[in-house]
Amino acid sequence: MGYALNHTNRKLTLEPKITVNAKIVVVGASSVGISFLETLVFCSHLKFSNLTLISTHGLPGKRLLGTEQRKFLASDHCFNDKDYVLMSLCSWVNVVVGRMTAIDRVAKHVVVSKEEIVLYDHLILCTGQQYQVPCPTGADISQHLTNREIPSSGKQRYTDQVPGNHFTLNDEEDCCKALRWIRNNPIVTEDGGRASVLF
Repeated sequence: MGYALNHTNRKLTLEPKITVNAKIVVVGASSVGISFLETLVFCSHLKFSNLTLISTHGLPGKRLLGTEQRKFLASDHCFNDKDYVLMSLCSWVNVVVGRMTAIDRVAKHVVVSKEEIVLYDHLILCTGQQYQVPCPTGADISQHLTNREIPSSGKQRYTDQVPGNHFTLNDEEDCCKALRWIRNNPIVTEDGGRASVLF
């Protein structure tokens, strides 16, 4: 685990900071959301006293994944685990774990997980790229159809029950869940042997 060393000189200590009490709520712990919070937290002349992050699994970087495990995730290389530790956003940002399910613009609040209400003065939506379960087309694969020959359906999202061996990897939690399943369910090859898992 890394440690952060923050240097403060006399000039910065004696310089008054303007306190901003506005309720700023960031939805999504994507690279953009984390970068936005980092910019506010480390602003030299302003102190934001009411920052809130709403995220499905809280702040990223809690789980320190190994190199092999990290290969499961697509990365834009903005932040790594060490960056999250050194930022220490948990010291400055209130974290609400859950999924935003509704926005009430008139009352200026969001609903989290269909029950909790979080008030805001400024709402920033940074949900990032989220992979979805692909929707089956119903095409007969024995006919070797191309994408143009497959009839398009109005149903673009898969809403049925997702099979237990299908994983959509969007964050560290999803990777850990998939790895647990792989380790607990040996993969049998066509010749009857077991495939070895390297991680």
